[in-house]
Order: sequence, then structure tokens, then C-alpha cells
Amino acid sequence: MVKIIKKAMFLGVILFSGCLIYAQEWVIDNAQVLDLETKNKIEASLSQLNAKTRSHSYIVTERVIRQPESVVADDLFDQLTHYTAGQNIEGTLLLIVTEDATGLGRRVYLSTSGDTTIKHINDRKVNQLLDKFADDMHGNNNYNRAVKNYVIQLDKELTASPLSSTDIAGGGLAGLLSGLLAFFRTRRHYRLPERPIPAVWKNNTISQVNHTYDEMIDSQTRVRIIPTPNSFGGHGSGSHTHIGSSGNRHGGGGRGF
Repeated sequence: MVKIIKKAMFLGVILFSGCLIYAQEWVIDNAQVLDLETKNKIEASLSQLNAKTRSHSYIVTERVIRQPESVVADDLFDQLTHYTAGQNIEGTLLLIVTEDATGLGRRVYLSTSGDTTIKHINDRKVNQLLDKFADDMHGNNNYNRAVKNYVIQLDKELTASPLSSTDIAGGGLAGLLSGLLAFFRTRRHYRLPERPIPAVWKNNTISQVNHTYDEMIDSQTRVRIIPTPNSFGGHGSGSHTHIGSSGNRHGGGGRGF
């Protein structure tokens, strides 16, 4: 009986350890395009990044997918993080389809999740990350280099220190003081001299001279509508989001390479 209990406990520990290992697997190379050394380095880099940002960032490679890459990437992220309704799970998932994505050939898609991540990795940043990935793949078809450079750039974007409220307040105060100083300097520079006391010429003239005052008023009013500037790349600096099949809100974008 004791031996049976010990065996059951041993199996339980193994299964629990296996779950932990799976939960901490940040690189899932189903297409087998990464060499083992590169995969281990990327795994370690993502593990450090996720611990530092308290988020979940994954890289998944597939040879062929049967659904749009946006659907597959969003669903994979939600499954790997065990998303449940109402959660705000921060993180990203880079899906790389190496052969065919629903008849569109090779595709790469970056899915973002969580308010902070979606704000940092906005539409413009998504395009920059994917363009860099495609550039690295151009010519030599080197997945190892492209994925390593992607992780480096992702780390820079997610760990960039935003301006604190103190910095914003200090900058605003400095700008206000500088503006007031410039205003008073300009006002003093353009101050008109005091009007001189007019000569009492009436008392010194022999004949009465009548004054004639002509008022020339030239007033024109121009109305011009200020055009609204076009947003950068059609997305501006914000992020377009959508709701995945699990109910989680995602941002992101994709392209061929």
C-alpha cells in the first residue's frame, strides 16, 4: 500500500513538472526551422523578458494553417495563457507560417493582448517589427537571424520607459515659464513710445483752421478650413483591436514575407 502511494505521488510530481515546463515554453517550433542552440537562446531571452514585464510573449512556427493567420495567432495566445473572460493578459504571439497560410503562401502575424501591450506595440510598431522580420528573411531565408532580431526589437519596445507623471508635470511647467518669458520680452520690445503732448497751435494762428479727419478702414475677413492630417499608414499612432473567439481583445497585424 505504501509503495502504491509513493508511486502515485511520484507520477503526480512528474505530471506537475511537465505542466510547468509546458507552461514556460515560449518558443513552439512546430515547423522545425530553428536550430536547437538558437531556440534555447530565444527561449531564455523571452523568459527574461516575460519575467521583467510580467507578460507572456510567444513565438510559434507552423508549416501550414487552415484558418486566417489572425484567427490562429489570437486563439493560440488565448489557449497558451488559459484565458478566461474578463482577464487582461499582457503579451504577444508571433506566428510564422513557413509554407502556406490559407493559400496566401508564407505569412507572419503578430498578435498583441492586454491594455499596456496594445498601447506600446501599436499599429505602427507592429508594422516596423514585421517589416524588419521580412527584411531579415529576404535573400538568405534565415529564420534563426530573423527571429533573434525580432526578440531584440520586441524587448526594446516592451521595456522602453514611458514618461512619468513627474516628468510630464516638470516639462509642462518649464514650457509655461519659457512661454511667459518670451511673451514679456516680445511685449517690451514692441512697446510703443508714449504719445507726445500736441502743440497748442490754435492759439498761435491768425485764422481759424478747421480740422478734417479721414478714417480709412480696410477690413477683410478670410475663412479657411484647416484640413485634418492623414494618419500615418492609415493607422495613426493608435491600435486597431478586435475580439477573438475566446472574447479576448487583441491588436496586431500581419504580412507576407
